[in-house]
Amino acid sequence: MVFVISIGVGSVFIPPLRVLKALISFAGFKVAGANQMDLTIIGQIRLPRIIIAMIVGMSLSVAGALVQGLYRNPMADPGIIGTSSGASLGAILCIALSLNTINIFYLPLFSFAGALLVSFLVYRLATRSRKTPILNLILIGIAVSTFISSINSLILSNISQYQVSEYIFWMLGGLDGRSWTHVKISFVPLVILILCSFIFAKRINILILGEEESYTIGVNPERLKKQLLILVSLLTGIAVSVSGAISFVGLITPHILRLIVGSDYRKLIPASILGGGIFLIVCDTIARVLFSPVEIKVGIITSIVGAPYFLYLLKKRENEVTI
Repeated sequence: MVFVISIGVGSVFIPPLRVLKALISFAGFKVAGANQMDLTIIGQIRLPRIIIAMIVGMSLSVAGALVQGLYRNPMADPGIIGTSSGASLGAILCIALSLNTINIFYLPLFSFAGALLVSFLVYRLATRSRKTPILNLILIGIAVSTFISSINSLILSNISQYQVSEYIFWMLGGLDGRSWTHVKISFVPLVILILCSFIFAKRINILILGEEESYTIGVNPERLKKQLLILVSLLTGIAVSVSGAISFVGLITPHILRLIVGSDYRKLIPASILGGGIFLIVCDTIARVLFSPVEIKVGIITSIVGAPYFLYLLKKRENEVTI
């Protein structure tokens, strides 16, 4: 229902029934009364954008749920392991070298590569004697992210104003201009990675009990950490490479859903997939229509929703500690 309504909303409103006719027509079935203008607007502009919003929301939400299980902390998100800072470094390097003007694929490629490389750097630096303590990961993740932020600032101070604007637009996170090309390069790998997350549900439930208990039950926590970090890095890296840096989806969606379905990852993962997709589609719809005809970045909407909720979580945790 959210999917259909979101497709219909925009500068030209299309009623849900006409949206359904258009979607059935795209599926290859003949539908009486399908409007050609609807087919053009939906097929060329709205449908690819909403598919990207859905799959990116699903990916970031699942990545957040996995990281929260890995760190056994419901306030963790993929940024802790350096994926966001790595993606931003890749993006700014691409823009500084003007490679994004040569081919539209260079910016997502560089941001994806940056996310992956920095995540592995954090993991390698945090690993001692084939063990990766969670505290090491957090502290080194913060240190590396801070260092990369400094490099980004250094690069920003030495590029043109136009390039700075391009980078800021990327950092705000947006889905405007997304086409079937972006769907083709991201949809299949992200769906495969999301499905892979189900494999880890039972073992994350065991990991949450503690590392010693995991060894006792037959789960190797070190191997599981490595596998989860790879999966989270790939999910986040590919997602931000086509959407820019969209904040808080990976933090608040799984956290809210945990309150509804509980901490069993056999339920939390499918709930995060559904919730993340719906959340980002709704945020993107608001971004499109709130100040229409001017469109704002979807990352601004997720930050407006997410930042107060994050502060609420901090306050709640502070009160629990005080009690």
